[in-house]
Amino acid sequence: MKNRIVKSAGVLAIASLMTTTAFSQITISGYAEAGFMTGNTGSNTLVRGTTKGFGGETVITVAGKGSLTNGWTYSAYQNFDSDDSLNGRDTAAATTQIASVMTTRAIELSPSKDFKLFYTYDGVYGGEIARTAVPVVTERAVDLTGASGLSEFIDVTSGTHAMGFEILNVGPAGRLSVAYAPNLDGATTSSSDRPFSGTGQTGTVGSTAAGYSVGYVVQPGPIKVALGFTKIDQKQAGNNQDVDSKTAGIQYIGDGYAIGAQRTKNESTKIAITTPGVKDTVDTVAASYALSKELTAGLAYSKMDRDIAGQVSGPENKVIQAVVAYNLGPVVASIAYEDSKDQKAGTLLTTATGMDTTITKIKVKANF
Repeated sequence: MKNRIVKSAGVLAIASLMTTTAFSQITISGYAEAGFMTGNTGSNTLVRGTTKGFGGETVITVAGKGSLTNGWTYSAYQNFDSDDSLNGRDTAAATTQIASVMTTRAIELSPSKDFKLFYTYDGVYGGEIARTAVPVVTERAVDLTGASGLSEFIDVTSGTHAMGFEILNVGPAGRLSVAYAPNLDGATTSSSDRPFSGTGQTGTVGSTAAGYSVGYVVQPGPIKVALGFTKIDQKQAGNNQDVDSKTAGIQYIGDGYAIGAQRTKNESTKIAITTPGVKDTVDTVAASYALSKELTAGLAYSKMDRDIAGQVSGPENKVIQAVVAYNLGPVVASIAYEDSKDQKAGTLLTTATGMDTTITKIKVKANF
């Protein structure tokens, strides 16, 4: 009897795989990159050391899409990232548990071409679709080196399990995305088959916080407008400060060039804190220009003002970034320079004079 059950289960499993294969279109893509960074922090030992560093990363994306028997369509993907524990998206989890190479993922179900339901972990949904309204060459301002000191727009999808819906073509080529995280920043081992609970929070793991994030991006002609809003209820304790994050940006896309400006305002941080009145305001202006068919240059200037109740405000954190990229089709080579002055002295500290970094980065990225 046991053998019959095992055989029956095996047949059903094979049939399931065959059915899935019949309805799916599977694609494999990704990239491999290598980068060298060098720089200095002057005489200040509080900022991250940037003498010389050389490393690489590979990301492989497996994606599938197809039709359902009820007429809906679906799509799903899974990223495999060689650099998960050190790429800034999952560092909290990596310090407390074994980091998984299976990072960003999503499942989308669509009853029509303009509406979809989704589940994601670390995907770009909700307000995150609006977090970069200005033109960039290669990486965004906060990702270029990871050492600028600029605060990020706060969302509920980065490094977190979330669900929600999207409506497309809301306005000219518009995209409205709503994401909700019921156990925000729960451990990445949170599973569809195992309960997760937590009443405390260490870093960003073990949280009972919940939040939602809304993003809207619309492009009427050459103008692109992006709006994002996030609200997080920090439920760990009554005196934890809730999160309120807003961003708005506009970009003009011309013939071979683009210019844009964006403002982001954060009240509190994603990590639960009891310190009241932590406020960050980040303004960025940026431009990109195609010097030739293969060569593109970009320049960005950002400044951040940080206010913390009970602390004397420091100078503005000012960041200049310049990038030149050479596009060879599937391979892109780039060189970038970042000069950041008067960074914040810590997560819950104000900016300080002399908290400076200068970094030069050379990178080669091969897409496949």
